[in-house]
Amino acid sequence: MKQTEKLPLRGQLIYASGTLGWSVVVNLLAGIIIYFYQPVGDDQLNNLIPKITILGFINALTLVVLSARLIDAIIDPVIAHLSDKSGNKLGRRIPFMIFALLPVLITGFLLWMPLTRTESMGNIWWLAGIQILFNVSISFYVIPYNALLPEFGYNSEVKLRISTFQSIAYTIGLVIASASNALLNFNQDVLHMEDKFRAYQLAIWTIFVIGWIFLLIPVFLKEKKYIVPNPVTTGIKDNFKTVLKNKNVLLYLIADFTYFISLTIIGTGALYYVKALLGLEEKHGTGMVATTVGLAMIWSPIVYFLAKRYSKKVMILSSLFMLSLVFSSVRYLGNFGLENVYEAYLLAAVLSVPFAVLGILPPVILAELTQADAYETKENREATFFAIRSLFIQFGQTMGIVIFTILIGLDQSKGLGNYLAGVFSKVPFEELGIRLSGIFGFILCFIAAIIFSFFNEKKLKASIDAMEAELAEKSQATTQDSGKEN
Repeated sequence: MKQTEKLPLRGQLIYASGTLGWSVVVNLLAGIIIYFYQPVGDDQLNNLIPKITILGFINALTLVVLSARLIDAIIDPVIAHLSDKSGNKLGRRIPFMIFALLPVLITGFLLWMPLTRTESMGNIWWLAGIQILFNVSISFYVIPYNALLPEFGYNSEVKLRISTFQSIAYTIGLVIASASNALLNFNQDVLHMEDKFRAYQLAIWTIFVIGWIFLLIPVFLKEKKYIVPNPVTTGIKDNFKTVLKNKNVLLYLIADFTYFISLTIIGTGALYYVKALLGLEEKHGTGMVATTVGLAMIWSPIVYFLAKRYSKKVMILSSLFMLSLVFSSVRYLGNFGLENVYEAYLLAAVLSVPFAVLGILPPVILAELTQADAYETKENREATFFAIRSLFIQFGQTMGIVIFTILIGLDQSKGLGNYLAGVFSKVPFEELGIRLSGIFGFILCFIAAIIFSFFNEKKLKASIDAMEAELAEKSQATTQDSGKEN
């Protein structure tokens, strides 16, 4: 990859705004879709998905999520390959992002419009179809968008800076997405909307449109002004083989996959923790998220400063171990001897530290892995790297949702539910699955740390240093030649 001009600070901020946009729309879906279609402890909202189970523990909502993710597993690599080999005159990435905008808007609205407001098989098929279309649409945006990070980040420091901006943008997006519950309360209390379902829809749609507007901003960047790429020439199979034969990449992906299972379990369970375990109103869910991401934004400059001087690997490992301890506390929520509201916000505050580190450093490491590969192979396959990561993340998120929905769908009278009820006889059964999700999160996050401990950071650093030294030499030679001509 060559650069004609360096992306200025203003351009870096414009690019990062896209992260805010997809953070809003994706986290809105991940955090609310299960509760929206299968609410708990709320007599004003109907269950919309029949509680049908297969093999005694896989429910209908789990199958809906799985179907959408399986389609992603097929589509994402194709999108990445098409982007990497694209010869579009506007660039390899932004044309795909522009194409995705309208489908994302349409399917994003339809997700929250079930066919009926009562339990029905029609709602299952509707949600499955629309979620597949939404996931494919957002993939056409996110995969090429993420591939721009190593291309716009012309050295390690700039990549770290852009990733820091993206992390801050992501946390802001998470706050905005979580505000749907507070906006629901506003619609009911201030706008006097008596129908809670319609108030919830309006809140979700309002938040979604805000996110979509931020998706629009980066497409105005002139990609070709800053990047002259070396498109891939190999087929899709060889392209993926080249990436996956790298041991460092595999370790990164497996650790990332395991981490996202644990993170999704906790993220999906957030509203359940607030309402079922702590007995608090939904608005405290928004408050907890705001506390976590607000503090994470404060830590972000500190993470940026430390990452320039110390090992990124050690910082990530420390954060994963810390996060596993945070997850383990879910098992005891409401029983720490504090007022429940204090427990909630203390948990949110502690969570902010690993959240800040893990929001900034993993994308930087992946960007460095892609640049090391480009240096060695002389082909830019950034979209393929980020698509494979996206694939592992999606599988991780799917597994997290599957595990959580299985846990909350346990039947006390039979099978696994009956067995666990006997083992944890002192825990009320209606809380059991929710509390066990914290134990699963702890184990998986701990495993992710162990896997990532084998990552060879020294080898990656040697490749990046060699690449940047070569680029500096070429730049110096070009400057000297220009001076002689003048």
